[in-house]
Amino acid sequence: MTALFPGRQDMTEMTGRCHCGGVRFRITQPVAGAILCHCRDCQQMHGNYNAMAAAPRDAVVFDADETLAWYASSDKARRGFCTTCASRLFKDNLGSDRLMVSMGVIDPPTGLHVMKNIWTQSKGDWYELPAEVPPA
Repeated sequence: MTALFPGRQDMTEMTGRCHCGGVRFRITQPVAGAILCHCRDCQQMHGNYNAMAAAPRDAVVFDADETLAWYASSDKARRGFCTTCASRLFKDNLGSDRLMVSMGVIDPPTGLHVMKNIWTQSKGDWYELPAEVPPA
């Protein structure tokens, strides 16, 4: 069987969870890489920029979601978090066929690289933009 994820030849899906394990999920289709969002919303919600993987919405399968809650962060997006440990897990751009999954909650190794920086005009003044590595 061919692995779905480059750099993870032994695996056919990615798994992830919040800090307490109340939310557990699998990503069953490939994602291209990490997208780093430097907008003020991400800075305020995550304490810095947020690294996310854009997963096909139907490829995110929940094994546990009892503690998952959603917060309407704008009229165009909502954010998913754990009500027990407060892990910030997802950004759901309404109407999109992709669900943004925070990279830090995906179990390593991911085999992914920074693919793109977005909202760079809002980035903090304390760091340089991470280097982008286009998908192979």
